[in-house]
Amino acid sequence: MCRKAYEADGTFLSQDSIQEYCDYVLKLEDPRLEEVFPDCLNDVSRRVFNSFNKFRQLQSTSKEKLVPPSPKSSERYGSFSYPKFKRNVRLEVEGKIWLHGIGEVKCVVHRRIDGAPFSCTISRSPTGKWYAVISFIQNNESESKISPKGDNPVGVDLGLYNLAVFSDGTVYDNKKLFDKMVSDMAKIQRKMGLYEVGTAEHQRYKRRLVHLFEHYNNRVKDEMHKRSTEVVETYSMIALEDIDVKEMIEHYHTRAGRRSQSTAAWRTFVEMIEYKADEAGVQVVFVNPMFTSQVCSACRSFVHKGLGVRVHECPICGLVLDRDVNAARNILRIGLGMQASVTGNRNSRISI
Repeated sequence: MCRKAYEADGTFLSQDSIQEYCDYVLKLEDPRLEEVFPDCLNDVSRRVFNSFNKFRQLQSTSKEKLVPPSPKSSERYGSFSYPKFKRNVRLEVEGKIWLHGIGEVKCVVHRRIDGAPFSCTISRSPTGKWYAVISFIQNNESESKISPKGDNPVGVDLGLYNLAVFSDGTVYDNKKLFDKMVSDMAKIQRKMGLYEVGTAEHQRYKRRLVHLFEHYNNRVKDEMHKRSTEVVETYSMIALEDIDVKEMIEHYHTRAGRRSQSTAAWRTFVEMIEYKADEAGVQVVFVNPMFTSQVCSACRSFVHKGLGVRVHECPICGLVLDRDVNAARNILRIGLGMQASVTGNRNSRISI
């Protein structure tokens, strides 16, 4: 209905109009919708409205002609929401949750709710696992589980050969988990290609592929959680590169390089550091990375070097240092000059 209204005369329907269509038209066409809990159906209309509202915003800023949102297949639509927690959801005794219209369900409560819950989303993973995601307003007096140690600022240089190199010489190596998964993924895809789409054999290999990706994502998240927690516990101020990963990938000249950048998990690492640092009271600043690897961290002389040169050798002061450590020290120096600015302000720019 929303697509037809837009294609007819460019009209964007209100959320109330979409909800009325669900209540008075779709329910007549499909009587099974009478069994759907009203709040869950209201959330569906909200999602459709938000999708078209975002499309309208993008259309006003984009120079290209955009295609309006398309409906999802039943396989891709894997969640529903209870927007009003108190009357629809109850956490019973440990290990059970009550959902309106469904009843009591066994669950594993892996995180304590420290605040006032206001919504609950039930989501299904591609491998068929179900999760109850509860949103709540955290209490101001809640204490962070992470306690930073002393006054110890650090600059962090992100890379491909090493995930992160710190100004104090600490190195987090890039385990390249995706590269280790590629061979297994290729074997499954070759076998999957032998069968027609929709057959039992094709579905069997598809499930194997989905499980493989889930295992990879779990390993990446586990690794990033451990490393980001260690960073926030160790340092009192963290200076990070302000990089646009998406733009870097689009402008990289080789396919292998684009894949390496997209699977390096920089964004996941930085986002985890951000929110954990915010909870622990650790300051995070973002530094313009331009020329941080070219400028000498000791005398600030410009020393040009290509990507293949991994050692910084300054002809002026004689400093010989790993290229990434030199960049991390420059990032720390600029970050210390930005401490007076707003924490986490990605738009801040200070000349190197």
